[in-house]
Parts: sequence; C-alpha cells; structure tokens
Amino acid sequence: MMPFMTPDRLDDLGRATTFAELHSRLHLHRWEAELQEFERPNGPPSCTVRIIDGGVDGSGDIDTGDGPYVVLVDGPLKSPGHLHLWTDDYRPGLVIVRGDLLARTLSFGNGARVFVEGSVFVDDCLFGQYGDHNAVLSATGELRARASFLGAYAYIHADGGVRSLLYAPRGGWETVEPDIENEGVGDGAGFFDPAVLDRYGDLDFKLAIQAAREGRPLFLPGVEERFPARRTSRSTK
Repeated sequence: MMPFMTPDRLDDLGRATTFAELHSRLHLHRWEAELQEFERPNGPPSCTVRIIDGGVDGSGDIDTGDGPYVVLVDGPLKSPGHLHLWTDDYRPGLVIVRGDLLARTLSFGNGARVFVEGSVFVDDCLFGQYGDHNAVLSATGELRARASFLGAYAYIHADGGVRSLLYAPRGGWETVEPDIENEGVGDGAGFFDPAVLDRYGDLDFKLAIQAAREGRPLFLPGVEERFPARRTSRSTK
C-alpha cells in the first residue's frame, strides 16, 4: 500500500486576489462568464478567491477544501500523486488552469467545475461524481487517461478528443458513448475486481479511487484489452 501524505490544498496556494483582477486576467476569455455564479448578490458567502502565478508543480497529492472557492492557476497544474478537486454538498467551486493539467490519478465532483486551457494527462484513472452543480472537467486540448469513471451528472469534455476507456451512463451530452455502461444495476460483475464492487455488484467509487491511488488493479485481467477504441482519439459532443 502506498503511504498517503497530507496533501497540498490548492485553494491555499498562491495569493488572495479579487474578482476584478480575475476579470482583467480573463477578459473576453471563454470561461470568464463562470465567475458570475460567485458574484451574484445572493451568491455564496465567504468565497475563497486566489491566483497562482506560474502554475503548480506539486511534490505529492493535491486537493481542495469544501468550497466555495475560485482558483486561477496561471500556468500548468501538476501532481505526481492524486489530484482531488471537490466541494462539499451544494457548494460551488471553480478551477481554471491556463496550461496543461497532469496527475497520476484524478477525481472531481459535487460543485467543482474545472476548465483547462491546455490538455489533461492522467497516467492512471480519472473519476467524476455527483455533480450537485454539474461537475465538469473540460479541456481545450486533449484528455488522456488509462480509464475514466463517471457517475450521473459528472461530465468530461475535450475539444481535442478523449483517449480513455470510458465507464459512464449512456447519453451524457458531453461524453463519448461509454465503453462500459454505468447503469447501477449490478453491471460491474465481469468487468471489475470484486474488491471495488459494492454489495449489489456495482462499482463503488470510493473503493475504486482508493485502489487506484494505491496502484491496485480495478479491472479483471483482459478486460481493458477488449476495448481497443480506448487508444484512439474520440470526439466529445
């Protein structure tokens, strides 16, 4: 088992800033409108607003707090371990990365919306869950991961296409058609190691994320090779 060190908090890095400075940095940018959610008169109170000049080159795991937060990473975001971009229930979070995003494993969910000006490169597995505020991971470039696991209302998008084995509900408007459907009806049997299944035979995301972080296999032997399209670039809708 790989030891887990206390992760760096992304929303503690860099320096405090203002929405006015973020608007000046993102003026007429395609993602500037994302700031409006946090600036409404009845918007989230006590929002953390930070900018990280030059990007982040982490030495271990990186995560976020419960939110609400807005973080502009003005450069690449790199983690050699697990990158966990999350919020507590119903709290919004926004991360804009003006460069590539690289991690060994990655999870995002709840109110976290992540926009990457470059490409997303995940060495192993990527996970998206819940989507209280429509959790999104979107890249201008390409998105690559060994495998991507999406629950309902969590979406991935990449203008440059997706190269990944995809486990997701069928019909998500941003995603390619899944290689393995996530329908929550015991559909994990025959695909995944029993250690990452719940008692109903469905993939347990918490167990799967833990296994991926520890370097343990999620798939049964030979399953990944059944989906050669995972190595090709597939367009997102």
